[in-house]
Amino acid sequence: MSDTIAQGKGVKPQVLYVHYGDNWLRGSEIVLLDLLKSAKDNHYAPVLWCNSEVLAKKATDLGVEVIIDNFVCLAYWTLPRWNFGHFFKLLIKAKKLIKDYKISLVHCNNGAPCQWMVPICKMTATPLLLHLHARYMYRDRLTLLFHGADSIIGVSQSVTKLFKDNEFNTQQVSTIYNGIEPQRVHCSSPRDIRAELSAKKNDFVILYMGSLIPRKSVSQLLYAVEKLKNNYQIKLAIVGSGSEAAKLTHLVAQLALTHHVKFFAASDKVAEIYSSNADCFISVPSEEVFGLTLAEASIAKLPIITSNIPGINEIYTDQENALLISPNNIDQLVSAIKTLIEKPCLTKKLAENAHKHIVKTFSVKRQFIAFNLAYQSLLLAENQLSVSLVLNSHAKILLTACLSKVFTKVMTKVMATPLTNALANSLTKGYKHLLLKFSWGKSHD
Repeated sequence: MSDTIAQGKGVKPQVLYVHYGDNWLRGSEIVLLDLLKSAKDNHYAPVLWCNSEVLAKKATDLGVEVIIDNFVCLAYWTLPRWNFGHFFKLLIKAKKLIKDYKISLVHCNNGAPCQWMVPICKMTATPLLLHLHARYMYRDRLTLLFHGADSIIGVSQSVTKLFKDNEFNTQQVSTIYNGIEPQRVHCSSPRDIRAELSAKKNDFVILYMGSLIPRKSVSQLLYAVEKLKNNYQIKLAIVGSGSEAAKLTHLVAQLALTHHVKFFAASDKVAEIYSSNADCFISVPSEEVFGLTLAEASIAKLPIITSNIPGINEIYTDQENALLISPNNIDQLVSAIKTLIEKPCLTKKLAENAHKHIVKTFSVKRQFIAFNLAYQSLLLAENQLSVSLVLNSHAKILLTACLSKVFTKVMTKVMATPLTNALANSLTKGYKHLLLKFSWGKSHD
């Protein structure tokens, strides 16, 4: 399809990718870089607008034109929250970029850029695809103007399942799983992680690579090693950085694990680590939407232990291609590690099954085929969501949300007073009637 449009008109469709994030390369940035490369290889002309110098450099190395700016969102979690002057500059810049680059389609690589891109895309009749790599609260979906996107794509079903009924009844909402680039994993000269850990031949070496942040629950690994160290020869390599680093280092000393655990700085050369001589890869987050490092480790043929939570259990099946445990359950984690140590045949089977599964199902090629179809659907669509429809829809959702919040507070007070059930029921019916009147027949709890 892209061949038809690009060659038929004699030009490549220009796609503006907009990304707002920290100055690092993690899940959403890595996926974006793969998309940029695939877009270039498949008759698109991508342009990246971002606020990350690290991401900008990598994209430039791919031959992608990059514009770097400071980004702000209004009423969002990041500071400053109310910089209207800068926000209006973003609106003006967005309109100029669409005009100067003759942009045919906008791809917001996370939720925040949607706030300033939606008004301009509606003004310029440019279709907008919103690509979500995280779960967004209802409040954020409202303030970031998700209802103005023409298409919403989540990296897993867990991202979109939390949407309220009929919340996005005017958009197409779908799932496109992340693709994994094997070259990011394979290395001809891997690190000797066992030597760096001073591990003996029979030591069981566990690898964790990722962010050191609360939801990754890295401390669970330390507690598990502490329970296992007296009966098993075990070593743990922790590769990464984050807000929990100091706390985890202190915990290692507290649990007397200095000879069992070693921390390694985060590195762009992840292939050297994935391809190393570790025995397994463990990541047991309390929350995840995909698990990119897990999939990469599977391509490196490392057996996996991970959490049985939404997002991850869409990718892995317990006892088939990984061992899935309940989050924040040290006993189950200890038992799973014992299983990998004591049952080498099962460990080998899990690793082989996972490798085949990830390579087949989560390829970069397969990912871009799905995005290409989404792009073409938007480019060929005759009618995008109009400004009036977006405003009407957003106002309706916002009003309903406000009414729901007010009603909850009122009913809490009402039920705390000695009113009769009949009066409470009457108030409930009155609220529902009011809600129906103001929400044009739609309701959102």
